Amino acid sequence: MVDAHVRRARLERRMGLYARALMADAQQVAEYWWQCRQMGRRGVWRVRQDTLGVDRSALWAVPLVVYPEAVVVAEAMAVRERQRAAGRSFAGGPAGWSTGRWVAWVGERLGMGEEMAAGGHRGLETWLMRHRNTVPVVTRLAQPERRAVPRSVPLPLLDPHHMVPAHGPLRDVSCLPWRLGTPMTSVAGV
Repeated sequence: MVDAHVRRARLERRMGLYARALMADAQQVAEYWWQCRQMGRRGVWRVRQDTLGVDRSALWAVPLVVYPEAVVVAEAMAVRERQRAAGRSFAGGPAGWSTGRWVAWVGERLGMGEEMAAGGHRGLETWLMRHRNTVPVVTRLAQPERRAVPRSVPLPLLDPHHMVPAHGPLRDVSCLPWRLGTPMTSVAGV
């Protein structure tokens, strides 16, 4: 937990206020995985749950249980957003959509590749759809290549995050449609 918090603080220094939006979205993705039982039945989340002495019904503990993985997801989202800000696709690939490669990369970073392939990808794909490049590929290819924003320079807010409050609950900052404790089946498109 301490290592995850140090990594989050580093991310916030590098990304500025936009890191708060990415952390909010990453937390919502991790809570989605938890609630859909795609990744929380066994492994590290189960161990943390047992260490805390809680069961799956203790919703207050979920943000704590999934926090380290949420930080990893936020870091991966930051990589993707820096590339999007420069008009690039993930991993320097051809201009266009690269959902599968990015989702697989996130699964590898989490050590949850199998779980990601078995349905965990849905939460990340929903995030990607809300954070997609809205400039057509043809237009992007015609533009001169922009330089990437150095990692030490905060990234400006990108769509769909037009305003990010510096304080308050993270769930209120997220652009994702689901919330912990509400039925996931009621969310269209997820």
